Amino acid sequence: MKPVKYLISLLLVSVSFGVQAQEHVFSGSLESNSLLEEGAFYSNNYLKLDYSFGRFSAGLQAEYYPTPMPGYDARLKGIGLPGKYIAWTDRSWSLTAGDFYDQFGTGVIFRSWEDRNLGWNNSLGGGRVTFRSSEDVFSLKALGGWSREFLGYSSHALAGAEAGLHLGGFSLEGSVVSRMGEGSPAVWWSALTSYAAGGFSARGEWVGKPGGNAQTLELGYGAGKFSSTLTLRRLCNMLDPMGLNYLPSLCMEQSYSLAALNPYTTFASGELGGSADLYYSYKTWKFHVNGAYIFALPQALPAQETLRMAYRDINIQVEKRWNRRLKTVAFVSIQENSPSHGNRKATNAQNVFVLDVLYRFPGKLSLRSQAQYMYSEELTKDWMAGSLELSSVDGWSIHVQDLFNHGSSREHYYEAGVSFTHRGLKADLAYGHQRSGMVCSGGVCRWQPEYKGGLLRLAYHF
Repeated sequence: MKPVKYLISLLLVSVSFGVQAQEHVFSGSLESNSLLEEGAFYSNNYLKLDYSFGRFSAGLQAEYYPTPMPGYDARLKGIGLPGKYIAWTDRSWSLTAGDFYDQFGTGVIFRSWEDRNLGWNNSLGGGRVTFRSSEDVFSLKALGGWSREFLGYSSHALAGAEAGLHLGGFSLEGSVVSRMGEGSPAVWWSALTSYAAGGFSARGEWVGKPGGNAQTLELGYGAGKFSSTLTLRRLCNMLDPMGLNYLPSLCMEQSYSLAALNPYTTFASGELGGSADLYYSYKTWKFHVNGAYIFALPQALPAQETLRMAYRDINIQVEKRWNRRLKTVAFVSIQENSPSHGNRKATNAQNVFVLDVLYRFPGKLSLRSQAQYMYSEELTKDWMAGSLELSSVDGWSIHVQDLFNHGSSREHYYEAGVSFTHRGLKADLAYGHQRSGMVCSGGVCRWQPEYKGGLLRLAYHF
């Protein structure tokens, strides 16, 4: 990684002449997640430190995995410093050397980001320079580096640039990225345009790569207490072996456990679909209707020549605040998922019903309760779930929950715990039985194996 070291040295020399006497700002966070399961101990630990002084900033992230938590790649085991950077920023220019996160367009062509819940971190180690003209009319960005691999770097490199023109509510952006690994470099490109006026907004993107392409159209409208969005997208052979692009699922990201039991994951080989959201509020009522319909492209299916449904759903949520103490949420999700991504006609259907009640007692306490039911004739058939959480404004909370598969396995998946929050500190201690399945965040998922044990989560921000 000599090029990175040379770039960091050059940037340190340059910023030493530009830093003026200003306030020193130091911040950071410490996070630890540990599991004790039948004598086995697993733990993921993160330390992040950031420092700024005038136009200069620097930071690092250290990570320690004595044994990675279940569901995380075992090759993370060990201790390392996978995140470190220095940067200099003025009114128009910025320079960064080290490890950083960034995105071109909507992320289909390139995105690097971190999500610790998924065990995902695809930061780029190298350098970046940005320019933005006065009044933000013109912007330019160029970057390059090596993608992260576990606690170090991979042998694959990426270089790219993005330029943008912004005039009032109209903008036009273009970007190009070269992925360099084994064989010839693979060039990806993107053209994006957007427009916003009054309550209306529109954004469209076209992406191309060797042997693949993608198109995205997003429309939005809002007026008063009503708002709506519509997203249409087509993907064809957009899987990135380097893992440096972002293909979130079009369907709604579910927050209730049974609605998220069998999530749909993006079919990067080829899908065509759309999703829509409608929001409306009336006095103490709030309404949200969401739906998605996704087809698998024929060229991505070995045994089909026509469009086949891969996923569809409709979600309806009604929230009512009855008074200053009581609030209820009623939620229904009707889902149908093709386990073969449309290659066969067989699908799995499930209907989920949820009642979520929050009551604030006089004084410091509040109680939140949930009752969920899922009806299905496929997979593990019917489920029911319930939870209670007693919270105090002093920062304490106690919770119990249970998911019961009464349609097939007759298995209980339970958890009981206590948590405490004070200023920058949050601590959670729980014991439970976790089911195996997909864990998703932002439409990206990982497999979580089944386990039973005690969990300790600590997070401190300063």
